[in-house]
Amino acid sequence: MKRLWIMLATLPLLAGCNAVSDTKAAEQGVDALHQAFSSGQFATVYDGSAPEMKNSISRDAFVSTFGGVYSRTGAYKSGKTTGWKVNYGTGGNIVALNRDAQFQNARGTEEFVFRVQGGKAVLAGYHVKTDLRVE
Repeated sequence: MKRLWIMLATLPLLAGCNAVSDTKAAEQGVDALHQAFSSGQFATVYDGSAPEMKNSISRDAFVSTFGGVYSRTGAYKSGKTTGWKVNYGTGGNIVALNRDAQFQNARGTEEFVFRVQGGKAVLAGYHVKTDLRVE
């Protein structure tokens, strides 16, 4: 009987956890981010990002860093998700996507970290590695 009460008590907590819908929201976030990056809207992306992003890098550094990366790689052309992880915690739902990417001038791998709230993915972290050489 005690077990039944514990299961019933945790049902409302699990109702907000849906890996499929959170991952889908994150994939939509990737599409929106690539469109914004390819059109040079780095400041707009930063302004709409989650507190984790803003606490890890300044607006100027974000714009400078990713503006420089995308000026060399060129616009995003295509990609696919190669792995994902969903983490549910008291601070919210976090989805991390690992992706292979093809840019206009380079291939690369990307890691996106999104905070998903109310079906909307907000960028909390982004890392990109490309096959471009720094000279």
